[in-house]
Amino acid sequence: MKPTVGCLVLHGFAGDIGDVLPLAKALQAEGYPVECPTLEGHGRGRSGLAASTRQDWLRSADEAYKRLSMRADDIIVIGFSMGGLLAIHLVTRYPARLLITVNTPYAYWDIRQAVHNLRGDFAVHSRRYVKGLTTIPIVSMLQFRKLLQETKQLIPRVSLPYLLLQSRRDDTVQARSAELLAASAAPEAAPKIAWFEHSGHMIFRDPDRDAAIALILAAIRDMTLSESPTGRDE
Repeated sequence: MKPTVGCLVLHGFAGDIGDVLPLAKALQAEGYPVECPTLEGHGRGRSGLAASTRQDWLRSADEAYKRLSMRADDIIVIGFSMGGLLAIHLVTRYPARLLITVNTPYAYWDIRQAVHNLRGDFAVHSRRYVKGLTTIPIVSMLQFRKLLQETKQLIPRVSLPYLLLQSRRDDTVQARSAELLAASAAPEAAPKIAWFEHSGHMIFRDPDRDAAIALILAAIRDMTLSESPTGRDE
């Protein structure tokens, strides 16, 4: 019997499932079992985020993986932004067939791109930047930074097939992050980077949304045609 392939989709820091919902819906429409959890402390405002830690976020991802493993034989782990950091933790703990990270940080805040955005539409982008600065507690930002540093130590253990999607106009994550992540992974992961020229950080809300989703679906279909599964680094 053909194994069931399930997809775990993880949203980013200070966001919610709305950031990845178009992808999750597309995966469900293709017939894949999907888990798309709201990370602990997220979706509950500033106080909810401040009350959670990186261990809580990891636990949310871990529990979602375990739920999905009861419905699927093979698991694809997909992480958007900080969700990609959590995805890296999972694939070094548990078996997975494919790792996909989307606009995931190695280096964050692209000041040059932010200035370019402000010159293009000051009213829109200034409101967005001010909102980001006022809604994210400092304690939460420190937790994010600790998670990033801890994840960097794990990336060399990523040995399963690895696909990275990166927006060129990303102002939250420096676009070079994709190259740094790919260079840090184990050679057997054979990382592949797909660049998107017309979108910012929120790619699943931006012009490249459909192209990004189509690429992810194609990568999963290609994986299901491969003969031998790839598990976590032992």
